This record gives sequence, structure tokens and C-alpha cells, in this order.
Amino acid sequence: MTLSDYDQALKHKYRVEPGGEFVPGVTTVINILDKGGLKWSASGIAAQTAVDNARKKRGIVKAHRQLLSEAKGRSYSAQKKRLLAETGTDNDIYVHFCRGEFDRQWRSKAERGTRVHDVAERWSRGEAVAVLDEDSKYVDALENFHRLYKPKFQLVECIVTHGFRRYGGRFDGIVELDGPNASGLYLIDYKSGGKYPYEVALQAEGYMQCKLATFNADGSLGESKPLPELDGARTIYLGDDGNVSVFDPFEKITRQDAWTAFKNCRQLFEINKKINAALDNLEES
Repeated sequence: MTLSDYDQALKHKYRVEPGGEFVPGVTTVINILDKGGLKWSASGIAAQTAVDNARKKRGIVKAHRQLLSEAKGRSYSAQKKRLLAETGTDNDIYVHFCRGEFDRQWRSKAERGTRVHDVAERWSRGEAVAVLDEDSKYVDALENFHRLYKPKFQLVECIVTHGFRRYGGRFDGIVELDGPNASGLYLIDYKSGGKYPYEVALQAEGYMQCKLATFNADGSLGESKPLPELDGARTIYLGDDGNVSVFDPFEKITRQDAWTAFKNCRQLFEINKKINAALDNLEES
């Protein structure tokens, strides 16, 4: 079954013309930036994992070697895992396990973020939703946001596209706010992780330069429409302590600088994709 343009957009796969090729999303474009702090965090998590699990090393090695040997597919990554399982020393296997802890934690945070975003979206539609205990503090923060800023949602989960720059995206809403440092109509995006001012400025501006995507009854992409006139953007940080902070992504970084940086990221993304395709063809020949 072929998914419609709308269904694909819900899966973060965007088109700028009906049935056309997929274009990158805003966050995918921004991910071209080097995040030096992640390297430091990853190395720290790997080292801590090695220390914490030293006494369980033998059992971990046995289980992880088995897991690697069961890697499926013909991709280079899968082949490398199977080879490591077959020829790697116990230390090699243990190092691989410890290095992977950062990715396991990252996926767990991403899954939590998805759940929290789902709660926030359904609240904005006036729906009730069950909440996991582990997410309760983030929902407390969401409740505080509603109490402090009295949001009135005009649009929720907005799908947008930029035809000329050829990218798309989806942000959390266009909302009228009435609270500290935010009185007016804003593009908002919820965050349940760390604060990265550079990235959120580029993300907000990337969205604000787009037009709203509309879809026909069959889910095909329709005519795009301008965004409402906005007073700015706000990033809503939902903390694991139950507190909320509302941040202006353009407080330190101007919209002009954010847009220049985003456009350069978009160009670099395209060049990088072209170079990697050429290298893949070289390896296959």
C-alpha cells in the first residue's frame, strides 16, 4: 500500500510537490552541525558503563557476543557486527557494549520525548491521556505551562514546506500566549531534553520561513498557505523536575543570522549527500 503525502509527512518524510521525491526535514538539516558536547557526553557514559559493570563483564560479553552474531542484513554495519562476534576478543566485545550505552540512552530519551510530545498535543486538543509514572514530572511541567501562559491553540502539529529550499518540517503549534516574556501569537516547540540555543534558533527560523502545507481529501499535497503573522517563537522546556521554562530562541541569535546559518546547513547537507553517494558508488565498483 502506497502512503499518501499526508501519511508520509506524519512519519517525518516530506514532499514539496505531490508524489515527488522526499526532502529533508528541518531537524535533519540542522543535524549536519557538529555537536562537540555529544562526543564528551558519549565518552563519559561509555567510561562510566565500563566502571559500573566491571564485575558483570563475563556475562555481558557472552550476551552481547550472541546479540552481535544475530545481526541481520547485508549492510556494512551488520556484517561488521557479525565479524566482531566471530573474531573479537572479550575486551573487544565489552568495549563495543560500553560504547553502545550512549546510543541506548539516547533512544530511550527520544522515546520519552515522543510520549511527552503526544501528551502535549492531545492536551492542546482538549483530550485526556494516560501518563506513565516515569513521565509524570514532564506532564507536571506541561500543566505548569498551561497554568502560567494560558495557551490558546490556533494550529496544532503544523506541517510546513519550503518549495525553493526544498525541505519540510513539523512543529508543535501556533499559539496565543499570555505569560511572562510571552504575550502574543507564537510558533512553539516543546523540548524535554537539554538546552541547545544554537540549534533551536535555526530550527525555529527554518520553520518560520516555510508555508503551511495543505492536503486534499485523498491525502495528496495541496496548495501551500502563508503562516499567520507571528510575534515570534518560543521553545517550551519541560523539565524532569516538574518545572517549565519558556525561552525566546532569538534572544541571543538574530533571525537573520539563524536563517543564514540554516541555509548554509541546507546546502552542506545536499553536498554531503552527493559526496557520500559518490563514495558508495566507488566502493561498489
